[in-house]
Amino acid sequence: MIDVVVFASPGRDDAHARCWPSIRASDIGERFTVSMHPEGMDKNEHWRKTHELAAEASSEFVLVLEDDVLVNRHILENIESWRWKHNKDFGAGWIYNAGGYSSKDTWYRGVRPWAMTPGVVYRTADLPRLIELAWKEMTKASPIPWDCAIASAAEHGGKRIRVHFPSLVEHMNDVKRVLGNPSMSPLRTSRGTFKVNWRRPSDDSNGLVDRFGRPVNPNQR
Repeated sequence: MIDVVVFASPGRDDAHARCWPSIRASDIGERFTVSMHPEGMDKNEHWRKTHELAAEASSEFVLVLEDDVLVNRHILENIESWRWKHNKDFGAGWIYNAGGYSSKDTWYRGVRPWAMTPGVVYRTADLPRLIELAWKEMTKASPIPWDCAIASAAEHGGKRIRVHFPSLVEHMNDVKRVLGNPSMSPLRTSRGTFKVNWRRPSDDSNGLVDRFGRPVNPNQR
């Protein structure tokens, strides 16, 4: 079972009124930990504390969700069966398809506007190093936002980010953001690629086939 941590902030009752029931209606159920932003703590420090909490997970992989998402009903099953997380190049997995980034499972190509992290799968053992690398980006003279910082960290040293298709979470673009009012950018939704009831077929290999039409193991790519 994959441990789940939710990165949350108070005063977002409109988001929580939909997010918590969505999580509980999925195969996560009640098995998630909410990391609520303490009063007086800097937002970046809260990000760090949340990810340090995730790094303490007992599972091989850990899922970090933001508190303004709707989730797929079979989210953990779909992540468990996602072969790409075992690929040698895997640095992190985005289960949110920002703005309809791709119409199939793909490697993220480092285009900054799509660096959004409402739902990310990490290899738990990798998180401490990723946190430190991201923190350097977030605290330098010209800092970058945490979503871009963790994307940069996950790709450091030749690793890559895999974007899951279809989107397993939907970002609620109509609720107040931690950093301000709602943005109407189409990049802040899955642009219709979120499938609430989607379940991976048992023989699925994320669409990878060889020249004979046989499923390909991504570890062999």
